[in-house]
Amino acid sequence: MNHTAFQRASSAYGSAKQTLPPHKLVEALQDRALQLCTSAERHATAGQFDRFHADIVHAIRIYTGLQVVMTNQVGGPSGKALSQLYGAFILALGRAAGGRDVPGRVRRIQERLALHRRLWAKPPKN
Repeated sequence: MNHTAFQRASSAYGSAKQTLPPHKLVEALQDRALQLCTSAERHATAGQFDRFHADIVHAIRIYTGLQVVMTNQVGGPSGKALSQLYGAFILALGRAAGGRDVPGRVRRIQERLALHRRLWAKPPKN
């Protein structure tokens, strides 16, 4: 990722952190990415691939920003693991349009994103 993209992601994260706690900020971003996947699936089914593409690109940007923050601001083993997971989500989203049954591919990706979102929202066990 180039320096400018890192600056934008860090700046956006820093600004949003003033309004929401970091945990809630990540939840909100994940929720938005899920909404975009739902929209992308609907557009793919309708054959509106320009809108499908825009939704997927937006979701990729969200996860790219999260990946940057986890790598450069959270750090440590947890930040590294989350960064790698978000990298896998980015690759999956980028490959969504390839092959047959594009809506089905997006739906399967969305299921993985939703599972991660549900796990993220669970309070840690004491």
